[in-house]
Amino acid sequence: MITFWDVVGRTESGPYMKEEEFDWQVGLEAGKLVKKYDIQYDPEQVVPADDGLADRVYQAGLDLFLELGIYCRDTNRLVKFTRDEVEWALKYAPTTITYGQGRDQAVMVYRSVEDPTPPFCLCTPVGASVAEERFVPMVQSYAQEPLADTFSSAFSLTVHGRPIKSGTPQEVEAAIWNVLKLREAARAAGRPQIGIHNLVSNAERTDAILAAVQADFGALPNDGLAVAATAELKIDYERMKKVAFMRHSGHNKYGLYGALMGGYAGGPEATAIVHVAHHFLGLLAFEAQCHCGFPLQLMQSCNSTRDLLWLISVGTQALSRNTQLLVNIAPFTAAGPCTEMVVDEIVAIVAASTVSGADLDLLAVARNKHPERSSGMEARIGAEAGHVVARQGMTREQVNEIVKQLLADYEDKIEQAPLGQRFDECYDLERVQPTQEYVDLYEQSKEKLTELGLDYSLV
Repeated sequence: MITFWDVVGRTESGPYMKEEEFDWQVGLEAGKLVKKYDIQYDPEQVVPADDGLADRVYQAGLDLFLELGIYCRDTNRLVKFTRDEVEWALKYAPTTITYGQGRDQAVMVYRSVEDPTPPFCLCTPVGASVAEERFVPMVQSYAQEPLADTFSSAFSLTVHGRPIKSGTPQEVEAAIWNVLKLREAARAAGRPQIGIHNLVSNAERTDAILAAVQADFGALPNDGLAVAATAELKIDYERMKKVAFMRHSGHNKYGLYGALMGGYAGGPEATAIVHVAHHFLGLLAFEAQCHCGFPLQLMQSCNSTRDLLWLISVGTQALSRNTQLLVNIAPFTAAGPCTEMVVDEIVAIVAASTVSGADLDLLAVARNKHPERSSGMEARIGAEAGHVVARQGMTREQVNEIVKQLLADYEDKIEQAPLGQRFDECYDLERVQPTQEYVDLYEQSKEKLTELGLDYSLV
C-alpha cells in the first residue's frame, strides 16, 4: 500500500536530479524501450488492431515509470515507486465515477477496446478565452447538449471589466465568479445539477481555486477539479495542494496529461510510452479517479495528425487492455468552428479514441489558441460520432478505414487550417443555438460520414 503522504514524503527525500537531466533521461529511456519492445508506428494502421503491440506499449510505459518515476520541480527530486506499489494502486483504482445530482447525475464506467457502451462525454471549451459578456452563453452551449454528461469552463478575458492577474485578489474574485457563472449556465441550459468536471479555469493559484469551490457559489459535492501534470512526468506543490484539499472535500479528482510528440520524448512510438506512463503518475501522485490525455504534436498543437491518431489509439488500447482505469481523450483540432475540416478532424480523433476504449473530453478547436473559437456544436459533433461508433459495435479495422479516408481529405491542410468562425458568428447568442449555416454544414458532413459507414440513425 502507498499513500498520498508517502508520495509527498518522497518529494523531499528522493534522489536529487537537475530538471534538464531528467528531461534528457525521459527521451533516452523511452528510446531504449521502443527498441526493447519492438514498437513500430505503421502509418497505414492508424487504428491498430494488434493486441500484442498494445500490450508491449503498456509494458514499456510501466517500465519507464518504474525506471524514472516522477520529477518534483519544487525540490528537484525524483519520486520513485516499486512494481508492487504500482500494481497495488492499479488493483484498487476506481472503475466508476459519478458526476451531478438528481436527474442530471451521470456515471462514467470503464470501457474496453471495441466496447459497445457509449463513451462518457465531458463537454468543454477547454479553457478557450472568451469575452466576459459571452462567457455564460458559451459554456451554456456545452451544458445544453443532450449527450453532455458533464461540462466545464471557458476562460473569461476579464471579470467585472478587470483583467485577471495571477496571485492577486482579482484572481480570487475571478475564480469565485467562474463557479457562480458555470452554475448559472447550467440553470440556463435547463440542467441545474449537471456535473462540472473542472470548476475553475479562471485561476491557476491554488488559494484562488479553493476559495471558489464552495457550495454557496454553486459547487456540488461530486463536481471536480482538474490536476495537470507538466510534460513530461513532472509535478509541483501547487498541484499537490489541490489534491490535499480534494481528498477531504468529496470533489472528484481529474488528472490531465499532455505528452508532447516532437519534444524530449521524440517520435510517436516513444511518446506513446510516455503517454501511458503519465497515467501511473496521475494514479499515484494525484489519486486521480479519471484520466484525460491530450497528447499533442509540438509544432502543430493538435492531435488530429496521422501519427498522433496512432499514438492515441495504441496508448488507449494499452491502458484499456491492461488496467481498469477510466481513460479519456481530449481531441485538439487544427481547424476552427463551422468548417468542413473541423468535422473531419473531430470524427477521426473521436472514432479512433472510442473504438480503442476511451471516454471523451470534448473538445479543443483551432489549436486551443484563438479567442472565441469554440462552441458547443463541436462537442455535439464529437459526442454523436462517439455514440455511433460504440452503438454500431465497430471494430478497429472498420474505424481504421474510416479514419484513413478522413485523413485523405484534411491532413495536407493541417499546417494552414482554417480558423473558422467566432462563437458569436456561428451561434445565435439570444437563443444560444448554432446558426443555420453551421447546422447545414454538419448535416452535409453527416451525409459523407454515412457513406463512409457511420450510422447516424443510432443517435
